[in-house]
Amino acid sequence: MKVFCLFRKTALLVAFIGFFICSSGPLAAAPTEVYFSPQGGAEAALEELLDGARQDIRAALYFFTSRPLAAAILRAHKRGVHIQVVIDGNNESDYSKGFYLRRRGIDVRYARGLPKKVRKSKKSKYRKKSYGLMHHKFMIVDDKFVATGSYNWTASAEKWNRENLLIINSSSLARKYSVEFKDLWESTFIK
Repeated sequence: MKVFCLFRKTALLVAFIGFFICSSGPLAAAPTEVYFSPQGGAEAALEELLDGARQDIRAALYFFTSRPLAAAILRAHKRGVHIQVVIDGNNESDYSKGFYLRRRGIDVRYARGLPKKVRKSKKSKYRKKSYGLMHHKFMIVDDKFVATGSYNWTASAEKWNRENLLIINSSSLARKYSVEFKDLWESTFIK
């Protein structure tokens, strides 16, 4: 009987230690929230994340036309949060919040994907360059949170499109996204 109790205590101790090691190491699951659109709370979750920012916000966005999210960025800017936004530079629409935010002192820049083959236009004797898209949709907040997924920061994404958004609380993941953002930022231009 004593051997059985000792075995049971040892097994529980080993299980507890194993759980502790797994839950604190690189295999530990980061607290993650998931949202789906349309009308699945993605825009409200992003707004809450922006409103909670204390140090910095870095966002790489394919499209950005959402008024509520632009307002949340302005609120963060007024609180003294350092903000950098990169938007795809191929086709900024009239509804894009890039110009709107730049006029209010926020550092907004543009990026493209890689250059495609240069081709001659039928209407012009000059060659026109064509680029791929800067198609990222991610944000890093306070080097701790990453928001990513297919969710575009647009009214269409919130009202009609089927898109997804993950918000992940992970400093190690934020560092990886920060490396990509830094590389992207270094290739930006201002319109």
